[in-house]
Amino acid sequence: MLLPGLPGAEDPSAPESPADTADVHHRVVVRMLALWARSVQRDAHSYYQAASKAAWTDRAIDYGEEWSPTEDDLARVIEDVWVRGYRLVMSAYQMERWSQAHQQITGATEQSDKLLKKLRDTIEHLDEASFSDLFAQKGQKKRKNWAIDELPGKELFLGFDAGFTEAAFGLVNLQDVTTRARRYAHLDAPDEPDFDDYVPNEYDPDDG
Repeated sequence: MLLPGLPGAEDPSAPESPADTADVHHRVVVRMLALWARSVQRDAHSYYQAASKAAWTDRAIDYGEEWSPTEDDLARVIEDVWVRGYRLVMSAYQMERWSQAHQQITGATEQSDKLLKKLRDTIEHLDEASFSDLFAQKGQKKRKNWAIDELPGKELFLGFDAGFTEAAFGLVNLQDVTTRARRYAHLDAPDEPDFDDYVPNEYDPDDG
């Protein structure tokens, strides 16, 4: 089970008290935040591997040796970069949302990543955009707000740049997003026992 019931709960059909409901809500938020944080760490690593391979492939083509990759090889690895970048953006966006939910419970305050949301919205509705050879811009459809207009230059670069090994789509800095994910990745881990309050058991042979 992704989210186990309350410890000691014997009858799952029994009505929960307000305190129990609040506790379950808190545990769900913590679990989901940690889950997406771990996903961000995996997806960022996966993206970096693909982007590094694309950067190497792009450089290696110029050597023109027998072992050099082809333009078709580059096209395939760039496709992989795009898909893995998409996964990272979605994971980071979910982590952002659950972080906000966690802050509502704990009373903590942390500035949200508005650019991340705009990038996520842009990719989700990219089929409605207008395209040039290398860029996507807002489409012809009449809409009050276009997320893509909130991106730098009001456009999304569709190609690949060597600098993209450090930032997905040139916008999501891998170091920044993984540093943040590291704070949440083990939030759902069980509390460590407090050995300061440990009282030796006279029947425990390990206590000497």
